[in-house]
Amino acid sequence: MSKKRLGIGFIGGGFITRFHIQSLISVRNVDVIGVMSLTKASAVESAALARSIGVGDNAKAYDTITDMIADPTIDALWVCSPNFARIETFEEIANAISSGNESINSPIS
Repeated sequence: MSKKRLGIGFIGGGFITRFHIQSLISVRNVDVIGVMSLTKASAVESAALARSIGVGDNAKAYDTITDMIADPTIDALWVCSPNFARIETFEEIANAISSGNESINSPIS
């Protein structure tokens, strides 16, 4: 693996996402790239938290999961959405990957 840093995209923007973002303070070579939440204000707040504590200097809020995972700097998704939203979350991830969008990095090699 030639890349030196792992770019993370969070799905969900509430308490648990903010807790996990804070846990990254001591983790080397990771960056929070984006946060997507159905509540845009939560995504904005969580991205701002990542920037303010130094774990995502360019973290931004995304409008959709598809938009976020299309970002080529995001290598991994961290799903923190509520349990009742998990099926829809993973369906959107699967649809985005299988749509043939060449800008999406498929996790399957």
